[in-house]
Amino acid sequence: MIYWDSGDERDSKRSLGIRDKQILYRNAKGRCQNPGCGKKIDFDEMEIGHKTAWSRGGITTFRNSVCLCHRCNKLQGTDSWAVFMKKQNIKDPKTELKESLKNLTLQELKLLAAKHKVRVAGYVEEDLFSSRRVAPTKSQYITKLSKVVTDSDLRSRPKPPPKPKRRARRKSDSWW
Repeated sequence: MIYWDSGDERDSKRSLGIRDKQILYRNAKGRCQNPGCGKKIDFDEMEIGHKTAWSRGGITTFRNSVCLCHRCNKLQGTDSWAVFMKKQNIKDPKTELKESLKNLTLQELKLLAAKHKVRVAGYVEEDLFSSRRVAPTKSQYITKLSKVVTDSDLRSRPKPPPKPKRRARRKSDSWW
């Protein structure tokens, strides 16, 4: 049985039931979900890996489970999925997306947020006698946008409008 809620209580079952295993196997299309492997496996050979190890507090849910071959499950051990990917030199697309977003200016991030209808709120700073609203930070924009933006959005992002040109003052010959 799978616990679907993300409550704090620890699930007593370490593995998925047979029906849940079948669903996971079908979603994985009969292959090891380690991007460095991708080996075709039979249902009998499939092992369930946890993205966050059960021994380290990971819960038994579809979101935390992956379909692995025996070799990859043993290689992962109790490492988290991110550490396991890093050890294999496989880059996480989410991490790369965040790095790309960090290279954008705040104005470009605001344009992306407007395009995707993402609302980023700042925070209220309170003092003993007053309070003031502080604008959202660049990292707040990056965190919110990383959930909705794709690589193709970054490649085709709108250019910020050009700054208006200032007219040079004409120098006059008179004092007035």
